[in-house]
Amino acid sequence: MYKTAVIGFGGIGKWHAAMQRDTKAMEVVALCDINPDLQAWAAANFPNAHFYASPAAMFAHETLDLVSIATPHNVHAPLAVEALSHGVNVVVEKPMATRHEDACAMVEAARKHNRFVTVFHNRRLDPWFLAARKAIDAGLLGRLIEVNIAVNFGPGPNTWRGFTETIGGLQFDWGAHLVDYALHFVGDEVRAVAGFAWRSPGKPADQVDDHAVAHLYFKNGAVAHITSRGKAFTDPQRYHIVGDQGTLVDSWRWDDAGAVKVFTRAGGFAAEVAVPYVKSQPQAYYDNIAAHLRDGTPLLVSGESAARVIRLLCAASRSAANGSIPEPLS
Repeated sequence: MYKTAVIGFGGIGKWHAAMQRDTKAMEVVALCDINPDLQAWAAANFPNAHFYASPAAMFAHETLDLVSIATPHNVHAPLAVEALSHGVNVVVEKPMATRHEDACAMVEAARKHNRFVTVFHNRRLDPWFLAARKAIDAGLLGRLIEVNIAVNFGPGPNTWRGFTETIGGLQFDWGAHLVDYALHFVGDEVRAVAGFAWRSPGKPADQVDDHAVAHLYFKNGAVAHITSRGKAFTDPQRYHIVGDQGTLVDSWRWDDAGAVKVFTRAGGFAAEVAVPYVKSQPQAYYDNIAAHLRDGTPLLVSGESAARVIRLLCAASRSAANGSIPEPLS
């Protein structure tokens, strides 16, 4: 059994611990959080796991194969680098980091210590994402021209997600998933990024913006618009993807029973095609990690691919602060 731990289990970290256990190949031996009130939950749900109030104490006393980090975004990088320096493989919640240089440092630390760092881009397993990929790969849309992906997301100051320092910016939460979607849909390198951000008048400067858009310009001529909307009064479409042979749309629903809709002229005939969602299998993320530990199965999410997302989000943030002037990427 691989010995595993979770740092930060006040929220989604509980799910990480459960998925580690449910691989049947991992044993959760330690749970770490600065909130002592969580010790009771740890004892009730993982009675054989030791509780620690600090990562340093945990690394000093435990021999681990893997640690999952589910803390505020701005401390992902230092915790990951610390774990890797102790020879521990790392799963980190998305976004990988709040600065591109930190994401690169995490990848370099994994390489230096001959370990891996992977990021919980679990939404690569979403039913709607897999259905959209199936439609695009089948050629129903033809050559992609414009990709629009949006979400209603506007955290308030009642949690750490409402503050720029800890979250990284409005787009550094759901936006990380949405950028990852776009990169997989288009399948090409981004040549330039432009960002736009709006905040309510009088809103404290340390709180996140209320509306943000990242425009990704791809080398093949396609463009993607990634939008996080904190002031919207209607739900956006999850996907509105335009190709030269068809258009794909999808609304925000959360079950496995839906379908993406494609309006297409592929083959010269106008048609509406419903591509059913693929059944969700969130456990597959950790099952993949167990397989990688066991026999070297390629990771579902490489550290390099997650760092690419952070590079684009950071470029969009800089552009937004500079009057939305597009920032070229080498």
